[in-house]
Amino acid sequence: MNKIIILAAGASSRFWPLSIQSHKAFYKCGLGKTIIEETVLSLLPLKPQEIDIVVSPKDLEKAKALFKDKNIKIFVQENPTGEGEALLEVFKSNDFKGTFFLTTADKINAGEILKLLEKEKQAIALRITDTPQFFGIASIDKDGNITSIIEKPSIDKASSNHRITSGYLLNSEFIDLLKTVPNSHYSLEEALNIYVKNSLVKGVFVDEIEDVKLKFPWDLLSINKQIQEKKDFKYIDKSAKIAKTAVIEGPVYIGKNVKVMDFVKIVGPVYIAEDSIIGDYCLIRQNVFIDTNVLIGSGSEIKNSIIYKGSSLHRNYIGDSILEEDVKIGAGTVIANRRNDRREIQTLVKEEKVLTGLTSFGAVIGSGSRIGINSSIMPGVKIGQKAHIWPASLILKDVLDNGVFK
Repeated sequence: MNKIIILAAGASSRFWPLSIQSHKAFYKCGLGKTIIEETVLSLLPLKPQEIDIVVSPKDLEKAKALFKDKNIKIFVQENPTGEGEALLEVFKSNDFKGTFFLTTADKINAGEILKLLEKEKQAIALRITDTPQFFGIASIDKDGNITSIIEKPSIDKASSNHRITSGYLLNSEFIDLLKTVPNSHYSLEEALNIYVKNSLVKGVFVDEIEDVKLKFPWDLLSINKQIQEKKDFKYIDKSAKIAKTAVIEGPVYIGKNVKVMDFVKIVGPVYIAEDSIIGDYCLIRQNVFIDTNVLIGSGSEIKNSIIYKGSSLHRNYIGDSILEEDVKIGAGTVIANRRNDRREIQTLVKEEKVLTGLTSFGAVIGSGSRIGINSSIMPGVKIGQKAHIWPASLILKDVLDNGVFK
């Protein structure tokens, strides 16, 4: 493969209360790497000559720190004006001729997708969907060639149920065409619709590969699970201090200087990064990611959750939830993760109700927030950054950044 291009410069506008400081693909999960690192790692076995990553200005230094290989180049898209404009950043001063693979930074299985696409000269990855109105949709002829592409058609105007899934194997001639299309949020799709009418581009179905999406913050939980359950790991650093009464079962990673106190039970897959403390009588289970310097105080239960750097809690239940950096939760607070009727959990995104596709989903809490003791947070609630929740509060709906609930 001559060139691989990874896009990581979007606005992540549906990711609130996360992604304010970074693009969503720069969040860590799984076994301690960022999502964009996992995507790059999936592609390296294919031995690309060059990998180009397009990021926003706020992530430039992070990207440089993560990727120091001379064959990985970082480009900046100043404003999130669409994937077409992001792609052109790579080719502004580049006379590249040949075939390139284009994907997005959240595609941790991009290597598997590219292997299927490489069987063709040019190809676009497709999946079957029941909701064509939410995706770019491709029509194909009897020989499997794509004949048209339309972005997010209404249900009555959808020409097929074949959705595009951010995997494109194209010739550099496409770039010449893209440069002639007026820039817009969907200029990539508009250019592709023109291109497939004059060039043979196969539609390759990749439904056999597990789908990966990172559109909403709760999608982090799914990606964390996919990474942890696909990788074989069991490691306890020599510097970690594990109480004799602690029980550790299954795939569990325990980093440097971690302290696991008396009568703790950890059931993997679980990742605990360096300098974290798991207090007495805690239960940590089922796809948990605990970042560096996190304090899980005594008597807490953590299930299928992600807790980022510097957060702390004490005698809490945290289920199917995400706590960004430096979140503090007082004793006795519970995050509910199931409706009483066990139906699918809804939440608000940009003031519109969205079905999460989950029957187990707790809360997403932004960095720097403080939750008082004995509070109850209902399923699907999102709490903004640096919010303050008074003690004994019942949180039924979202709390904005810097908000105070009392």
